[in-house]
Amino acid sequence: MKQRPAKQPLSREQIVRGAVRLLDEGGVRNLRMRQLAESLNSAPMSLYWHVPTKDDLLELAIDAVFPDPLTPSGPGNWRTDIQTCATDLFEVLLEHSWMIELMGGHPPVGPRALAHTSAIIQMLEQAHFSPDQLDSALSAIYYYTVGAALSEASWQAMSRQSAESEEDWANRLGPYLSTATQDYPSSLADYVKRSASSSTGQRFRDGLECMVSGMDHMRSRTS
Repeated sequence: MKQRPAKQPLSREQIVRGAVRLLDEGGVRNLRMRQLAESLNSAPMSLYWHVPTKDDLLELAIDAVFPDPLTPSGPGNWRTDIQTCATDLFEVLLEHSWMIELMGGHPPVGPRALAHTSAIIQMLEQAHFSPDQLDSALSAIYYYTVGAALSEASWQAMSRQSAESEEDWANRLGPYLSTATQDYPSSLADYVKRSASSSTGQRFRDGLECMVSGMDHMRSRTS
């Protein structure tokens, strides 16, 4: 009688990859330990040998997809380096939009996340930000990037649900927007139209350039 080959034991890396796959397919609600075990052809209890709780697994999943840290290229290039780091994180957050929901309750403090933050700190230190300025700049980078990703992910979710582009949505709501904005300067209606017709990447890059310019101005002030 031919014997079946023995199952290979699961590793933590396999479990985390499986969790990321389920999260990508259906968001946080789609990740259940029993379903994950079935997808890995294993028993639920075997997962807990490697990951004590579901919260631990979620933290590992966040860290697993965090972007690789960028090696600082020198004080003269700090603006470009910061923009690259922020853009890398923004793109990851849109690709794995479940991260945005989770980061509110699971601050990213895993090895990859800490390496990403450490690289940004090095860039700011090389550019001679004072400690107080560095703290403010670091907060601005992460707050802007995560906030922008949250906004863009909401637009994308709306577009998928309604099968409309942002521009189609703006055109459909044209009569409402005309009425709703009539008591405000025309610049508000103009902004809504421009925003609906611009690309996700362009909106993010424009805002990022504005923020980094503000950081540069703050850095140049004498304390």
